[in-house]
Amino acid sequence: MRFDAVRKNYPLHSVIIYLLILTGCRKSEITGLRWPEVKGRRLVLTDSKTGPRTAWLGEQAHMLLSCLPRRKGHPEVFLNPKTRKPIRSVGSFWVKIKEEADLPGVRLHDLRHSFASHAAARSETLPIIGKLLGHTHITTTSRYAHLDDGQVVEASQRIGDLLEEALAGCK
Repeated sequence: MRFDAVRKNYPLHSVIIYLLILTGCRKSEITGLRWPEVKGRRLVLTDSKTGPRTAWLGEQAHMLLSCLPRRKGHPEVFLNPKTRKPIRSVGSFWVKIKEEADLPGVRLHDLRHSFASHAAARSETLPIIGKLLGHTHITTTSRYAHLDDGQVVEASQRIGDLLEEALAGCK
C-alpha cells in the first residue's frame, strides 16, 4: 500500500500524524484536542501531561487545522465522520505508515524527539525547545534534542575559527 493511498483512506489520521510532526506535541495532546483549545496560532491545552500549557503553531500546522470541519455539538477536533466518536488511537495507522516508509523501529513518540532535534539543528536554545515541548525541566529537553556528529563538528569548527581570528588579532 502506498502512503498516498493510506492518507486518502485515513485523512484525519494523516492530519494527526502531520500535527505531531509539525508541533512536537504529545499524541494525547493532539488526539484529545478540542476546538475551544484552538486559539489562532496557539493551542491552549487544558489536559497535558505536565498540566495546562500552550503549544505554538507554525503556518503549516495552523493551515492543517483551519481546513478541518467543525461539527456542531462536537467540540473534538478529530471526530470519526462515520461513528461520530473521537479518534483517540492512531496506532494501526502508524503501523501502516512505518511499513510503507520502511521505518520498522520508529515509534510514534519519536516524532516528538525528531521535532526537538530539528529545533536544535536550527540552533534553537534548550529553554526555547523545552517551552515548545512543554517541558518543565531543561534536563528532560536535553534528552530530546539529539544532535548528529556533523552538527557538533561544524560547531566546533566555527568556534575554532572564531578563536583563531581572535588570537590572530593579538599578535
